[in-house]
Amino acid sequence: MSHGSGFLLSIVLGNLSGSGGSTGGASCTAANLALGETSTVVLGQTNFTSSGFGSGLNQLHNPQGMTHDSAGGLWVSDTQNNRMLHFPAGATTNGTADLSIGGAFGTALNQFNNPQAIAMDFAGGFWVADYLNHRVLHFPSGVVSNGNADIVIGTTGTSGLSTTLLNSPRGVTVDSSGGIWVVDTGNNRLLHFSAPLTSGKPADIVLGQSSFTVGSTTTAAAATLANPNSVTADSNGGIWVSDAGYHRVLHYSSPFSNGKSADLVLGQFNFGTSSPAASQTGLWTPTGLSMDAAGGLWVADYGNRRAVHYSPLFFNGQSADHVLGEPDYVTNNPNLTVSAQQLLGPNALTVSPCGQLWVADYSASRVLYYP
Repeated sequence: MSHGSGFLLSIVLGNLSGSGGSTGGASCTAANLALGETSTVVLGQTNFTSSGFGSGLNQLHNPQGMTHDSAGGLWVSDTQNNRMLHFPAGATTNGTADLSIGGAFGTALNQFNNPQAIAMDFAGGFWVADYLNHRVLHFPSGVVSNGNADIVIGTTGTSGLSTTLLNSPRGVTVDSSGGIWVVDTGNNRLLHFSAPLTSGKPADIVLGQSSFTVGSTTTAAAATLANPNSVTADSNGGIWVSDAGYHRVLHYSSPFSNGKSADLVLGQFNFGTSSPAASQTGLWTPTGLSMDAAGGLWVADYGNRRAVHYSPLFFNGQSADHVLGEPDYVTNNPNLTVSAQQLLGPNALTVSPCGQLWVADYSASRVLYYP
């Protein structure tokens, strides 16, 4: 039924030719990342050891979302600056954004309040989870700096619990029919909105809750969510959700129905446990998700200050087979070192056409590229 932004963009971008540069284009060589790989490009900082923040077009302040566009460029959700920045393909260290939307807190159609996840659609437009405005905004293809959104899901500035109201949404992804999945974090649920999408459209599927009028959480189970953060989809139409409050990532298979149970769990050995862990099988407050072209899953493991990868075939309690940001699976940067090898607070990530990885290091106000 659905293709998430990671899977969809790996197909779209894989068809690009000759866009060049070390950070984009189909002419690249497939990534072969080593454990604890060193990043080679940093955006938002002038070097790999600084972690200040600012509002210049070459600066960031706590980025929390990003994705590729069809030209190999990178959209970054610059959360505390309340703006979306676009960096062109081939961006290098301390690169400057060529487009900016927002930049001041507000509720207008070109303003944000703590924007987070971003997802591209088939037409080249994109969706943004506007967290504290309790809405998801769509911007059309070809949007220019300070351009306006053309669709609003949810009601601006009003949180609630219904088929049309949202409460602090963090995540969004696009399905194969042009509909969207929205992580409605404050209501501990995942909502689906079918295409064609129009402002104020009601959701038609809810996961994580038994109905559209329930938003609380109780205990970890296959049908519950607690502080979910991100959503992406696989090539079979299933979806993955990072369930940060229960320190796990859940998979749901298509077809979907209200209150459906997840069928896979990563970060825990079963659906009834929810303990954080720094290990090859554990997670601690997982946030961003992205699929690679081989069907593998990258997870921004925020609490462990790392990004971890899982390969198919998936099973409950599976071990990760790759780690970035740490030298091994049990270290979590106890000295809070900022470097090209270590992460301070990874929150989002996106995979390039050849499998290279961009990671938004929220706590260091930067975005890192792994070759």
